[in-house]
Amino acid sequence: MNEKKKLGILAAVFLVLVIILSAVLIKKYMDKKNIDSKLENNVVNVCNREDLKSLSVVGAKGDKTLFTFDDSNIVSKITYNDKEFSESMLNYAEVNGFLDQVLHFSFRNSFEAESADDGKYGLSSPSYTVVAEKKDGTTYSYSTGDLLSTKNGLYARINGESTVYVAAYSLYQNLSSRFENFLNRTLLNLERSDVKQITFDRTSTNDRWVVKPLPDKVNSVLVEARYQVTYPMDREANNTLKILLASLLRLQIAQYVPIAEEDMASYGLDKPEYNFVIQLVNGEEIKLSLSMELGGYYYGICSNNPYTFRINPATLPGMNLSSFDLIDSYVIHGYLNDVSLVEVKIKDTTFTLECRLSDTMSFESQDTLFQLDKRNARIYSSSGECYGLLLFGSIFNMPVSRVDYEAQPELKNVEAFIHVLKTNGESIDLKLVPLGDSEYYCFINDRYSGFIVDRSVLYKDNGYDMSDFGIWDAYCLTKEAIDNKDRNDIYDRP
Repeated sequence: MNEKKKLGILAAVFLVLVIILSAVLIKKYMDKKNIDSKLENNVVNVCNREDLKSLSVVGAKGDKTLFTFDDSNIVSKITYNDKEFSESMLNYAEVNGFLDQVLHFSFRNSFEAESADDGKYGLSSPSYTVVAEKKDGTTYSYSTGDLLSTKNGLYARINGESTVYVAAYSLYQNLSSRFENFLNRTLLNLERSDVKQITFDRTSTNDRWVVKPLPDKVNSVLVEARYQVTYPMDREANNTLKILLASLLRLQIAQYVPIAEEDMASYGLDKPEYNFVIQLVNGEEIKLSLSMELGGYYYGICSNNPYTFRINPATLPGMNLSSFDLIDSYVIHGYLNDVSLVEVKIKDTTFTLECRLSDTMSFESQDTLFQLDKRNARIYSSSGECYGLLLFGSIFNMPVSRVDYEAQPELKNVEAFIHVLKTNGESIDLKLVPLGDSEYYCFINDRYSGFIVDRSVLYKDNGYDMSDFGIWDAYCLTKEAIDNKDRNDIYDRP
């Protein structure tokens, strides 16, 4: 009886063991089935994009990249080591290519491994850990270990299971790609309306300018971008500076180049050659520093981007020019449609030029008024050149020959005085003070402008060529033409 009882107990124990073993095997089978359901044609399908809420990738050194998705299944931002990068800063071609490879990676084969074997494959200290968080709250993860000795594959484990997969080498290539590849190459993407002021400094020449955007100027169907230089002189920017500024506001990076702090001097970034400060109307400020040209590139750092980079000098034309080369090089400005009166005194002679265009803004219209000392100045040569316009141009196309901002001339012994009254009520007073025998200091509204002009701006008779006359000689020629014109308002010098 006791023997039967013992046999019964053993049978019961055996049955319990069978049940437990069956449960373990069933669990392993179900877990394996769940894994296998994600494996098709030797491809691990981690998660579909439309199911993702976020995806994180953590490297062995703790570097973490977090991709956050919006309701449209698009990456709305990337957070790298707690620094956020919005969608406007992302290179979506790189981002989407990375996600496709990481969410669906291929493997060559798989095998069962004991936990004690983890050290053989590097899985006890993963090289990368990928965690996919779904919108329903569930997560799916995998980690990678060592590369194969042949460097053509990578060990990986899904959800901490015992199965080890030999993933394709392309998975390692993607997981180890540099984060800056996810950023687009547009360093700055600003509109002129975003900008309040731009300051530029060049270290080696101590050159500096400050510029502010002006309202657009509309010429017929063309819209002209305008800027006003406020330092070191108050001038309108010339076309060279306009092109430079337009390029700056759309600056493209040629390549991201990681530069360690201790190597900054080797790339000219310990004391950058070029420094821009862009003040935005919203109060923000962007600082951009570039090296001198090294090996065909400028190396740079920018406050809106944590990475060092290099750019092609062709993307910033005019960088090597001086401030003087980047401004409108005429002493004073005036156009027929915005000037109403010009009074000039040279030597002991004073003359007045009056302008009033017709409503159609046509110079040829009978309603246009253009007079020198109350006499019609629309007198032409037989070749069609207007003497009055020659005089007007000699005043408003007066070129600056050089600049000297350090000089401190006195406002005395004025040789020429020009008063300009514009249609908007603005007035400009220009006074030329002799500098030696061949140059003049320019005072604008009784302040030294820093401009110096050649004596030829006043005294130059270009003979029969109706261009490039000094103001005094243009006045004498125009007066001569008025005095000797024929009935058709034509005059040719004898």
